Amino acid sequence: MVDEKTEKIQKLMKQKDKIRNIAIAAHIDHGKTTFSDNLLAGAGMISEELAGKQLVLDFHGDEAERGITIDSANVSMVHNVKGEDHLINLIDTPGHVDFGGDVTRAMRAVDGCIILTCAVEGVMPQTETVVRQALKELVKPVLFINKVDRLIKEVKLTPQAMQEKFIKIIDHVNELIENIAPEGYKEKWKVGVGEGTVAFGSAFHNWALSFDYMKEHNITFKDVIDAYENDNHKELAKKAPLHEVVLNMSITHHPNPVDAQEYRVPKIWHGDLNSELGKGLINCDPNAEPTFVPIKIVIDKHAGEVAAGRLFSGTIKQGDEVYMNLAKRKTRVQQVSVYKGAQRVVVDEVSAGNIVGIVGLKNIFVGETVSKNEVEPFESIKHIFEPVITKSIEAKKAADLPKLVEVLKQIGKEDPSIRIEINEQTGESLMSGMGELHLEIIENRIKTEKGLDVKTSPPIVVYRETVG
Repeated sequence: MVDEKTEKIQKLMKQKDKIRNIAIAAHIDHGKTTFSDNLLAGAGMISEELAGKQLVLDFHGDEAERGITIDSANVSMVHNVKGEDHLINLIDTPGHVDFGGDVTRAMRAVDGCIILTCAVEGVMPQTETVVRQALKELVKPVLFINKVDRLIKEVKLTPQAMQEKFIKIIDHVNELIENIAPEGYKEKWKVGVGEGTVAFGSAFHNWALSFDYMKEHNITFKDVIDAYENDNHKELAKKAPLHEVVLNMSITHHPNPVDAQEYRVPKIWHGDLNSELGKGLINCDPNAEPTFVPIKIVIDKHAGEVAAGRLFSGTIKQGDEVYMNLAKRKTRVQQVSVYKGAQRVVVDEVSAGNIVGIVGLKNIFVGETVSKNEVEPFESIKHIFEPVITKSIEAKKAADLPKLVEVLKQIGKEDPSIRIEINEQTGESLMSGMGELHLEIIENRIKTEKGLDVKTSPPIVVYRETVG
């Protein structure tokens, strides 16, 4: 029995102009996951009391324990603007540089991105990296300046000084867009308060404001200052709820998949654009040949490998035979699903322009192109960084060697930023990652989630000489 929310999601999946595929990207600790929680609460996916505390998109134990996002997480939610429902397929991405590969992969699946930055710290190195990752995949940015409550309560800035701080952050982001965006997008994609592509607020206190929203609801910045002076920020959250302001901004300023694929497909697919498939991809046509690109593989203990990714064209349903272009073999789809955070909901069929989960694509890898017949594969997903830290890893018990080999192969699939070299004879294998934290997390997951006792060597740093 499909619940009402899933039914609504399924219906909206077929209305291309009502879909937005977006990611949230930021520097570590700028408040991304609390922000995502509030968006989910506003869309009725979790209770409002738990928003910001539940960290619903951090569903691995180590994420909650460390207070950071390690894996990107998908969720589909319905948001109503002026009486019309829209489907928002959202990916929350990690902010720590060690997990930047997840951000790169997420950008392949989305068309719009909310760059989130802290009002106190401003634009940080990882903010620059995520802007670069978004623009490289022709993903349109909007800006959210978070933790404004800290400027008022801790830094005690005057409204004038606060405005100056915002302008500095906006200018810095626009400078990045000017320097990084491809020709034709440098001016077009700059963000601005007057254009409605900048919002500010507090994810912790669940309020936000944008120029459009302030005008429409007659709210001024003075109301924000007063709310904090009178210790009444809860009232502010009722007047200007974060989810409403931010999702309205996304629906107004981010492209739907049809508009986005028109300019994104020529950038990421190098086949013949005038062919039947080329036209199907550019038009995001649900009746064209299906083309699916996975951006994440998760091993589900019940379903096996679940490939989450973007369906660029066509429709896929359970039982369909599909072709994996890089692996050069056919396989059969066992299940298709949509995401509600940690929960994967099985549905009858999924159609073009959506972020979906597919079960049955055996031994699939991130960046594969799945279609009906043999086609020109999508451009491979290029990561900005290479693994730089290596540890040797072996099973504590010799009898566990086959299990270790199996687990390492799974890890290599789940996280393509990890490089694995397996020596099946000696039992010692090498694991290379983006940093010590990256390898520590993987080692911890092998022990706790995969139930395998392993020992590792101290990390070896690989230095590479480059042209200065």
